[in-house]
Amino acid sequence: MTALIRRTIIIGWFFLLFCTSASAGEIIYASRSFNIASGASIIVAPFQNLTKAQGAGDKFSNYIAQALAESGSMRIVREDQFISRLSYNRLKPGLPVDRSIAQLVGGQLGIRYVVFGSVVEYNYELSNDGSRTIPIAGIDVRILDVDSGRIIFAGSFIKEGSSGTQLDSVAMDAADAFQKRIMQ
Repeated sequence: MTALIRRTIIIGWFFLLFCTSASAGEIIYASRSFNIASGASIIVAPFQNLTKAQGAGDKFSNYIAQALAESGSMRIVREDQFISRLSYNRLKPGLPVDRSIAQLVGGQLGIRYVVFGSVVEYNYELSNDGSRTIPIAGIDVRILDVDSGRIIFAGSFIKEGSSGTQLDSVAMDAADAFQKRIMQ
């Protein structure tokens, strides 16, 4: 499947979920709760950017790492170590991180969990009446248990701001929604 077709499918799926679920809250979908062992090592891989906003993937991965670090219950490994391992394995930085790449790099770094995903929407949208723009930020997130190779968490999070809200603030709220969900 070509990257363009896959991107179109992902955006279409997200749009469908957004249209039916955005008014219900920040979490569109999240798998059941799980426990991350206190002190476990976790790294947030670079997020794939499926938006027109330059650097949105990097911003989200940084926001998520910051939100997880604030919990204080796990050891956060810097993203630059993940990126340097991509180069070491002759994998091109900027390519989407999938389960196999996450497991390979996580294993080499001795990490227990790898968080990866994509920024699916990061834009301003017109309100229903067309009178104002509303910032919207959304992410699709997975957590891989490196030892077992299993995805232990999958979720989609969206945050719609209000007129006058800064887009980065809305993105931080979506990252916080993710952090709160996994810490339940």
